Amino acid sequence: MIEEKFDFIYKAFRMNLYRHVFSILGQRDSTLSASDFFSVEIIYLMGNPTITEFANALCISQPNATYRVKSLIDKGYVVKSGTDKKNTFRLSVTEKFNKYYHEDMGYGKFIFRMLEKQFSEDELAQIDGIFEKFIRQIQAEEGEKCSES
Repeated sequence: MIEEKFDFIYKAFRMNLYRHVFSILGQRDSTLSASDFFSVEIIYLMGNPTITEFANALCISQPNATYRVKSLIDKGYVVKSGTDKKNTFRLSVTEKFNKYYHEDMGYGKFIFRMLEKQFSEDELAQIDGIFEKFIRQIQAEEGEKCSES
């Protein structure tokens, strides 16, 4: 029973997330495809990864990651900055992406506002504990993500 309910919630979250993304894409210039949007968002969420870290996070080849990053740089959404290591760069999003993204209107905040409306403080504290367990499990499995693909 809980698996079916979770599946329903998960699908609803995904549908709403995609609606959110496509509404953002529809409101802005059309230089970003959905794939571009997800790629630059992942760079943003990772917080200044290297191209190798970006490739590993997506379980894609280094050449594929380099191609995606070059495209995002050419479109003005990502910049590279040097590090202490020769031939190693950190990626970061530009102000152009930040204007596009509007984190304050992000999907996560939408979900949280939904939870706040629906649950009491005690229930939110219980949910917080459940989320904490999910986070620990996700972090424990982080290294296994590409090997299973």
